[in-house]
Amino acid sequence: MEKIEFSAEIREGTGKKITRKLRKNEYIPAVLYGAKEPPLLLKLKRKDTEKTIRHIESHSIMADLIIDEKSGKKENVKVVLKEIQVNPIKENITHLDFYRVSMDKPIFITVPLHFIGTAPGTEKGGILDEEMREITIECLPKDAPSFLEIDISSLDIGNTLLVKDIKTDKKIRIVENGERVVISVLAPKAVEVEEEVVEKEEVKKEPEVITEEKVEERRKEKEKEKEEK
Repeated sequence: MEKIEFSAEIREGTGKKITRKLRKNEYIPAVLYGAKEPPLLLKLKRKDTEKTIRHIESHSIMADLIIDEKSGKKENVKVVLKEIQVNPIKENITHLDFYRVSMDKPIFITVPLHFIGTAPGTEKGGILDEEMREITIECLPKDAPSFLEIDISSLDIGNTLLVKDIKTDKKIRIVENGERVVISVLAPKAVEVEEEVVEKEEVKKEPEVITEEKVEERRKEKEKEKEEK
C-alpha cells in the first residue's frame, strides 16, 4: 500500500474563535479519535496538508499521522482519514477527522477502483459506463490495499460487472450490495439520420404569345399547303 503521511501539532482550546484564528494563520483544525483513546485536538499546516490530499484518490484512506508533541518527541499513529470538511464557497479545507486504528482489529475503508484491460464492446462502438469509482472494504490495517484492480477485458456490449463479480484477496471483504452495478458496456445510441427530401419543382410551360405577324405567317403556310395539294 502507498505510504501517505500527515504532520500535525497539538492544539489547545476549542470554539469558533480559536479555529478561525488557526485558519487565518494557515492551519487546518483537526481531531484524532478512536481505539478507546480520548479525542486529541490537532492542527496541520494548510499548504503541506492540501498538497497531500490532492494526490490521494479516496478520502477514507490509511495514513501515518506524525504528531509533534510538546516534549519535542514525535508520535507515529496509524489512522484512517475519515472526513474532510470543505468550505462550499471558498472550496478550501476547514477541518479534518482522523480515526486511530488498532493493528489487530479490522477497519472499514474506501478504496478507488482501477479498471484494467480493454472491453471488446468498446471496440464495436459500445459505451463504457462506470457506475462506481470506489468501494468500501473491511480488512486488517496491514492488509489494506491502495486500490482494487478490476479486469474488464471480457465485457462485450450489453455485459455488466456487479460487485459480487469482483475478485479480491481472502483477507479483504467487500462491504457493498453484491447486486450493485460496478461497470457496464452500453449499446451505442442509434443515430437518427434525417433523409433529405428533394422536392421536384414542376416546370410550367409558359403560354405562347401569338402576335399578328405569327397569325399572318400561319395563314400563308396553310394556303401554301392547299395549293400543293
